[in-house]
Amino acid sequence: MLGRGKTIHRKLIFRLSVMALAVSVAAAIGAALSEQKNMRELAAERAIQASGHFTAMIAAQLDSPDLGDHAKIQRALEKFSSERVRLGKGSFVLARILDKDFLEVARVSDPGYAQISAVTKYAESHADRGAAVDGVSAKATRVDRLPIIRVVLPFIGDARTPVAYGDAFFAISPEGLKEERWRVARAAASAVAIVVLTSLLLYPVIRRLLGQVSALAVNLLDANIETLSVLGSAIAKRDSDTDVHNYRVTIYSVRLAESVGLDDDAIRVLIKGAFLHDVGKIGISDSILLKKGRLTEAEFEEMKKHVTHGLDIVSRSHWLQDAAIVVGNHQEKYDGTGYTRGIAGPDIPLLARIFAIADVFDALTSRRPYKEPFGFDETIEILMQQRGTHFEPALLDAFCRIAKPLYAEYGNRDDEKPRQDLEKIVAGYFNVDLATLARPEKSVECQVSSEK
Repeated sequence: MLGRGKTIHRKLIFRLSVMALAVSVAAAIGAALSEQKNMRELAAERAIQASGHFTAMIAAQLDSPDLGDHAKIQRALEKFSSERVRLGKGSFVLARILDKDFLEVARVSDPGYAQISAVTKYAESHADRGAAVDGVSAKATRVDRLPIIRVVLPFIGDARTPVAYGDAFFAISPEGLKEERWRVARAAASAVAIVVLTSLLLYPVIRRLLGQVSALAVNLLDANIETLSVLGSAIAKRDSDTDVHNYRVTIYSVRLAESVGLDDDAIRVLIKGAFLHDVGKIGISDSILLKKGRLTEAEFEEMKKHVTHGLDIVSRSHWLQDAAIVVGNHQEKYDGTGYTRGIAGPDIPLLARIFAIADVFDALTSRRPYKEPFGFDETIEILMQQRGTHFEPALLDAFCRIAKPLYAEYGNRDDEKPRQDLEKIVAGYFNVDLATLARPEKSVECQVSSEK
């Protein structure tokens, strides 16, 4: 429980930190966009004011064909630019007058601006005709990685239609850039401070609630596992003098699954399915279930129904539903001669193929009311005789490699050791944190290469 709590708290702290980072980035982006908008509006407002005065200076040329005397427009633009007032956040470093076809008529630039040649080249190679449709256009761009505001605005002639365009580039001053960066940094820092402060206030509450939810989840899991054990044991005792068969066969199944590389999710399902594989025998009469002699054909057909009964039982529990992989297929055989569906090879779920080997191995090496236990070598020989018919070859070979120590430790053993060892195995696979328990279920099917 303590380990689960630590894991949950670490994840909580991590996610709060990620949230703080995400909010700070969003705040920084928002502040940058806001500052950029302010700069565009400033440049556009200044350009509109200037255009009013400049229009008066070249009014005679605007209504002349092809803008009249271009030299007069150039002199007017030079005179006007020499009287410009520098703004605190920057200045216009390039201004052009374009005719209605966006061909340059006049130009002035600020030779003191270090990147003026780059701005001029950019202006000549990037025509912006937005003002022709939208009126004043103010757009932010970058030239030599420096922010530039480009303003394009129309000059309106007597016919109330655009006869020329102003194309001006506003460069933000170093002071303006510094102010913009500080504004962005302050916005990001403020956002982080708000998130951190809120998190500090909420963390104890969230931690306490998570602790309560985690405790409830663990208690529910423990109750489910206890129900699994009680139900499986009750059915096993109907079929024999002891329920230790369920513990042994589950241990064998888990060890085989581990040896072929199944993941924890699959093994958790296997544990449930192995322990409940015969749960459907609760629906089989004692006269058939406990009969010491060979079953008649009719009795055997009735016995087969324990698979269907088992599926019906596990389907009624959400937590046990995935056990149906084993419960519903543990009597299938690799060559397709099993029941109830008669499926073969890889069509049989992998977990059921694994369990079938463990189940028969334990049945052969255990004492039953109608038989004495077989020895290890004789049991392996019987299993190998059914290699490729009852059992998948690759899985059987893998089991044979680990079977001897398992037999030495658990074979026909009906004391407390199988029970105690399985409890440790279950604790290892189900003692996971709340986040793992709560995540969506995923398919546990995988394949093991087999040889015929």
